[in-house]
Amino acid sequence: MPTPVLSHLIGTLTLLAVALILVEVFSFVAFLYNMETVNTMLAEVAESCAREIVELVSVHTLGGGNYTVMLLTVPSDLGGQPYALQVADVGENKLLVNASLQIYQQVRVVVTPNFGSNPVHATPSETQVAGLTVKPTIMLPLPQGYRPALVAYRQGGYVYIGFTQLQQKP
Repeated sequence: MPTPVLSHLIGTLTLLAVALILVEVFSFVAFLYNMETVNTMLAEVAESCAREIVELVSVHTLGGGNYTVMLLTVPSDLGGQPYALQVADVGENKLLVNASLQIYQQVRVVVTPNFGSNPVHATPSETQVAGLTVKPTIMLPLPQGYRPALVAYRQGGYVYIGFTQLQQKP
């Protein structure tokens, strides 16, 4: 027959193991809900960026200049986590807006922003436009004192869309 000390020790260890398992289950469920919330935020950011691309192309087409810059109104981070926005071509006059975290899946939104005669494409690589560095991807948050912006520019009969960062004036 086991001694009372041994049975108490086994019972205590069993209770601790059950408590640890419950804590892990609750942590995992909380993580899943957090990721679902972050996924919703990523979708909202991608859709907001897509709407602003459509607006930028409209203004750029109507304005007729060589380039147009528009501040991007997106949050600096998502739930305290950095994220990336990317614009890419997926077909003639179709752009893919991709929002992603380093630790989570990507959310994609396809947008058709053409209102004029020039085809619209994502900027293929880092390009200099009027002293601005235009890239197909932007990592947020930006350094202190900078704001994200979209740039539309004409080159070789095409309109290109990309991201840049603008320094805020004091």
